[in-house]
Amino acid sequence: MGRVAVQQAEVLDVMKGLFEAAQHPDIAEVYTYGAGTKESPGGVAVKDVRGGKMFLVASPWKGETPVDAPEILPPPRQGVQRISTLAIRLLDAAKPALFQAWRLVALPDLGPTDARSVTPAGVSIKCADGTTVLLRAMSGGSQTGDPAEDLHPDWQIPAGIVV
Repeated sequence: MGRVAVQQAEVLDVMKGLFEAAQHPDIAEVYTYGAGTKESPGGVAVKDVRGGKMFLVASPWKGETPVDAPEILPPPRQGVQRISTLAIRLLDAAKPALFQAWRLVALPDLGPTDARSVTPAGVSIKCADGTTVLLRAMSGGSQTGDPAEDLHPDWQIPAGIVV
């Protein structure tokens, strides 16, 4: 289990670095958490300026299905889809050497009831050493409510983003 936990930590550190390097005006804080164990799964948390949080949690989930990324970044109210899509866009731009491939995935029993197994709910990453890590997306809204529209639709990933 030791190597898997280290690999998870490396993956989470890369994702944390990407979210920080993104310079998205909606992101207030990014941090990793957890021990990378079954009892304390590791993850990366992204806190927005309204106090809401989105998470990518390294945890197994059976039945992932690859899905296409939405044309536009989903709004804050759709936190799970937003964090998953943003992660994929950042990975596509930075192409971290630690990773061999990545894909946006839907997961069974997760997502809106009318779109389960077809709505982005996480990111599957194949590392350079062949290890695969699934980052399942979760979100917790802010106390003030999350906008139904993206407040920064013109935001672009910084050119030359690296981790």
